[in-house]
Amino acid sequence: MLKDEKFVGKIAVATNDLVRVTGHIGKCKSFMVYEIEGDKISSKELRENLFTNHRLQKHNNQHNHEEGGGDSHTHLIEGLKDCTFLISKGGGWRVVEDLKQHNITTLFADVELIDDAVNKFIKGELKNDQELICNHSEK
Repeated sequence: MLKDEKFVGKIAVATNDLVRVTGHIGKCKSFMVYEIEGDKISSKELRENLFTNHRLQKHNNQHNHEEGGGDSHTHLIEGLKDCTFLISKGGGWRVVEDLKQHNITTLFADVELIDDAVNKFIKGELKNDQELICNHSEK
């Protein structure tokens, strides 16, 4: 998004404590969802993470996402389907691609506090750091 553009829509931020942006998308405890209208936050809500396999402990922790493909992210996509962006400190390449196919853009940012991340997003100053994508399953 360009710095001069005004965003209207919802963004989600992965968190474990409602204050800080967390790393791994699938393991976070919850998502703070903000409705943004231009340069203002019109509402925010907490969504407990009841939809990722890591969080529900249905994942083998080997990061072998090859079997089942995008199916492992179906519940995450459904839980965030009204969001245009998802902000986190990191996550796997597969979730990035699966979310992208459903018009949800992941933004990996090295920002500690949720408030700072959201304010930088609104101002068009949030930098997406592709180095924070976990590629250990990549061939």
